[in-house]
Amino acid sequence: MLKQFGQDLKKLRELRGISVAEISAESRINPKFLYNIENGIFDFVPETYIRSFIKAYAKAIDENENQILNEYDKAKAGFYAKRKFASDDAPKLTVDEKLRISVLDNEKEKEKAEEPVYQESIKENKPDYMKPKTPSYDYDYENDNKKSSIVRKILLGVLILAICAGIYFLVDYLNHSGDKKSDVKPKSFNEISSEYENKISGKIDSTRIKDSLKTLAVDSLRLTIKALKDIKIKVYIDDETSAIDGEIAAKDSIIVSAKSQFRFSANANQSVEIYLNGRYLRKPTSTSGTSIKNLVINKDGIVTQ
Repeated sequence: MLKQFGQDLKKLRELRGISVAEISAESRINPKFLYNIENGIFDFVPETYIRSFIKAYAKAIDENENQILNEYDKAKAGFYAKRKFASDDAPKLTVDEKLRISVLDNEKEKEKAEEPVYQESIKENKPDYMKPKTPSYDYDYENDNKKSSIVRKILLGVLILAICAGIYFLVDYLNHSGDKKSDVKPKSFNEISSEYENKISGKIDSTRIKDSLKTLAVDSLRLTIKALKDIKIKVYIDDETSAIDGEIAAKDSIIVSAKSQFRFSANANQSVEIYLNGRYLRKPTSTSGTSIKNLVINKDGIVTQ
């Protein structure tokens, strides 16, 4: 039926007195393609182009484009009705009269020209333009999944190595932190005395601080307190009931001395380091909170409470 459809198109063109070359010049379609359509050959280009060529052909011969496309769909579906034309030899009939007769004979077809073709046969044998279009490229899902799997394995391996390295350095730090050497440079007596006079609050007078610091030369225990951030401290020396109470600025340090022990408190646990006679003291786990309260330190180090 596609061949019959093409022959009817050719007959309509000839009745109009239009040549294939004229249609080609107007539509810029290769004449070879136009001859294929007239011969019922429609598989030389994709369906989208076929429909475009038929539409341009109908326009060039002054026919209803939608009607021609509708007839094409019917031909593909297998129920195209051949057009009836007036005989070319009929006397006293002009070209327009012949065309008029052709149109009258196909009046029923004209009434359905604007209606879409939805017949049972189309449901089973749909035209190409009604079929779902498939992508013009081939996507290799299998290879893509393999690549993604390799990338995931590499990332997992890197993550495991990072975790192992972190555990190693943590264990190494815990094993050697007790042997940490003090990097605090002790200050002279005059420097410490001057700083305390400026920084320590009025709870303790400067004279008492100087008296306490003068014992550095004779007392056996020296406690160095280093502040990583601004902190507040309170230190009881030996059996004294009043404490050294004040502030230490970030990256600063002080030294206090005693004969037997200290009782040390600070408002920030993680921001202070303490050294006894130059030896770094690791704070017990009981002081893992945000502050240190009454930490007892004697010649043996921190006393477990």
